[in-house]
This record gives sequence, C-alpha cells and structure tokens, in this order.
Amino acid sequence: MLAPLRALLFKKALRELLTSQKRARQVHTLDSARTVGVLFDATSETARKESLEFVRSLEKQGKKVSVLGFFNDKKAPENPAFDSFFLKETSWLGQPKSDKALGFSNEKLDLLLTLNPDELPPLVWLAAKSQAAFKIGFATSRPNDFDIQLETPEGKGIRYFTEQLALYLGKIVLK
Repeated sequence: MLAPLRALLFKKALRELLTSQKRARQVHTLDSARTVGVLFDATSETARKESLEFVRSLEKQGKKVSVLGFFNDKKAPENPAFDSFFLKETSWLGQPKSDKALGFSNEKLDLLLTLNPDELPPLVWLAAKSQAAFKIGFATSRPNDFDIQLETPEGKGIRYFTEQLALYLGKIVLK
C-alpha cells in the first residue's frame, strides 16, 4: 500500500535533484577517462562477480577506479572486498545516507558507469547526484542524468552490458 506512495515521492525528489543539478559535462571514452566510478548492484553473486571483473580490467588499463556496491538486503555480508552500503543505510524513500555513498557521489570523476539493470532507487539516486563529467547506465524508465543509456535484452547481464559499452565508446572520436 505504501510502495506506490514511496515510488511517487522518490520520483518527485529525483526530479527536484535533477533540476538543481549543475555539472560540467565532457565526453569521455574508456581510453580517455583517467578516473572512473562504478556503481553496481552487489546483491547477487553473479552480478557482483561480473562487475568486479570489469573493475579489474579497468584497473589493468591504468585507470583510477572508485567502486561502490549496493546490497539490496537489510544486512550486508561481512567484509566485502569493496566499498558498499546496504538497505538499512538508506532513507524511507530510498536515498542513500551512508558516509561511503555520500562520499562517492561527491567525487570528481571523468566517467561514471552505473551497472543497475533493476533500477534500484539508491543507485539511481547516487547516479543522479554524481558530479561525474560523463555518465553511462542501463536504459531506464525513471528520470535520469545519463549522457548515454544502453538498452540490453532481457536476461543479458553485466558482462553483456560492459561488452556493448566498450563497443560503443570505442566508436567515439574525441577532438
């Protein structure tokens, strides 16, 4: 009963955040970006594994990568190998309130990659709040601040998304 009201209030707050948002936009590719932020849903083992695999490949390319995972559970697993937050560290509307999440949203990044196929509100909020110069995420029905959205077929995971990401960003010619 309260879920539709919560979703409506979240959408309204998100629109207000987006209208007040001022950021310096600049196109980046995987090659041109020096600092990359990766936001991802860490709830499932598969998504977590594929996301961290992608992060390691970016680090091998010499990128400075900031990682933040979200566990859509009341309690996070003990000692994850990456910065994370969980459901209890969000407000009733779904806005993150943990220090790690707020710190991540304030980082100056060249490129923000949001690996959030399920449109989880805390990750949507952080992506919108981020000051990254170039933002990329899954195609979404919610209001957002993405510069590029990639639509992926149902059932395809993070690995498919990152392959498509590399393909499309590889076609961008920077002047």
